[in-house]
Amino acid sequence: MSRALIQKGIGGALMLSGLVLLALKVSSISETQQGWDAWASPGSGTLWFIGVLAVELIFLISRFTLGYFVCQSKNIGPWLFYPLAMLTAISGLAGIVLVAAVLALRFWQGGVHAAKT
Repeated sequence: MSRALIQKGIGGALMLSGLVLLALKVSSISETQQGWDAWASPGSGTLWFIGVLAVELIFLISRFTLGYFVCQSKNIGPWLFYPLAMLTAISGLAGIVLVAAVLALRFWQGGVHAAKT
């Protein structure tokens, strides 16, 4: 298999997993808000819910962005790559597996970024 094909597959998997996670989050938003309202102290459940929603949105954006850059073979510097990889890995087990694949791809012998990072 060629490196370009593997890159497109990993980038596509990142973006597809982001879409699946987004669909799951949107479909369960009402139950999640009720759960936060029941767990939190009276009056602060909505604020907790908004905070968690913002963090989840950051994780999804990082997953889509990393997937786009990998799929398009964009040359991104370490100042952007590693924070995106870290946020994607924090987002869950699938994120850890996909980031491990992206890191292996980044340090692949003969790769564009092997000597630069």
